[in-house]
Amino acid sequence: MRFRPYEIFAKFMSLGKSMRFHCHRAVMEDGFSLNETDVLLSLSAAPENNTVKAISEAAGISKGNISTAVETLRKKGYVSVNVDAADRRLLTVELTEKAAPVLEKLAAAEEEYFSGFMRSIDRDHISLVNRVFSSIQQFSPAAFLKKLSGKDNDNEKN
Repeated sequence: MRFRPYEIFAKFMSLGKSMRFHCHRAVMEDGFSLNETDVLLSLSAAPENNTVKAISEAAGISKGNISTAVETLRKKGYVSVNVDAADRRLLTVELTEKAAPVLEKLAAAEEEYFSGFMRSIDRDHISLVNRVFSSIQQFSPAAFLKKLSGKDNDNEKN
């Protein structure tokens, strides 16, 4: 069987989009927008990636939309925004204690979606799927594109 790369990656994107909406449904009655949900999910998954740029890249959403969502979440008290003392242009975003109950709802929705997905996979393939997911989690699209473009080689020449 020959895999069609575009089809495979489009399916992964569709899964991500579907999970995103599933998680949003879990908190939309609490007044959260889809982009606010993405910020909360991103910060809970990788607290170290706590700049608007990092959240934007992780979620695949424009920096402008993430900035707006961060500001709304700040006003609601779910995140704090800190200015770096050395570089005032650098802002970091952190979850507050108030976010804990919302994060619990989101974690439950993530687990429900992921468990349902994993139940749809043949038992004989679960181990393989886990290894593939582990590899995907370690993969850096930015580093890969840099390597493909030959920019890594340019640095070695200088």
